[in-house]
Amino acid sequence: MIARAFPDLPDFTVTPATVADIPALAELNRQLMEDEAHPYPLPIDALRARMARWIAGEYQVLVFRQGARVAGYAVWRPEDRGAYLRHFFICRDQRRAGLGRAALILLRRDHLPKDLPLQIEATVWNTDAIAFWHAIGFKDFSLAMELKPSDPVT
Repeated sequence: MIARAFPDLPDFTVTPATVADIPALAELNRQLMEDEAHPYPLPIDALRARMARWIAGEYQVLVFRQGARVAGYAVWRPEDRGAYLRHFFICRDQRRAGLGRAALILLRRDHLPKDLPLQIEATVWNTDAIAFWHAIGFKDFSLAMELKPSDPVT
């Protein structure tokens, strides 16, 4: 399904990803990991393999396009407590143009379950992402914590 956004973004669409999108999506996933300073980055081959699994049915993978140009992507699936948005990424050179907000509006309108809350996670040090999520209406819900194998229990 192709969804039209807004009059000021007439060529902005959200479509299901295909196998042909895997190389581009893996690269965008790599950039997402860089942007969030992910503590466990994966090599590009592993990102391609993971994206292939997701597209095959583990998740719903959607591609955002501005005209013919890829503008970002989202990865989500239904879970017990709601729709879990695992990845949401707008290309670096296309940010601050309203695409993130437009993409989320279209996701909620056309792709996500209407009767479930939408849940996301953001690393606590990724203040830009947290500011974006707060600006579009998300509220703090929980705090996940981690103890690494090398960390002592004190």
